[in-house]
Amino acid sequence: MRKTAARASFTVEAAMLMTVILPVLLALIYLGLYLHDRGVLNGAAQETAAVADLNHWKKSGNSNLAGRARKLADRTGPSGKAEASVSVSDHQVTAAYSASMKLPGLLPKLFGKGTLDTGAQAQRPLLKPADTIRKIRGLEYVSEMLAEG
Repeated sequence: MRKTAARASFTVEAAMLMTVILPVLLALIYLGLYLHDRGVLNGAAQETAAVADLNHWKKSGNSNLAGRARKLADRTGPSGKAEASVSVSDHQVTAAYSASMKLPGLLPKLFGKGTLDTGAQAQRPLLKPADTIRKIRGLEYVSEMLAEG
């Protein structure tokens, strides 16, 4: 067997590359976690707004909406607990979730700040089901009249 001498320059080059590669890899991992939390909170905001829209006309209404919003807010990952707020007016519902993810080590220098905001907001107009049903039945009636005539 033949032994070859390893040069020290390989060690120095590897050390210099690792100082660049490791922060980039960590930044990519945290970017994935950030996008996950942002997607979860956006989905929770959309779901909360949809539930509020579907239940606003019932007698019980949206009495359990705040508890449901808190349960949805607990699905986040590294952002921790999210704050949830829901407001229902006469014409629209707004659901907002706010959370922030802390960045460790050298990542704040890469992203330019120490935390990333992962909040989301959804607005939805309140629809009245009776009006929608009347419009659909009216369109059915008109289409039947046109088909006959």
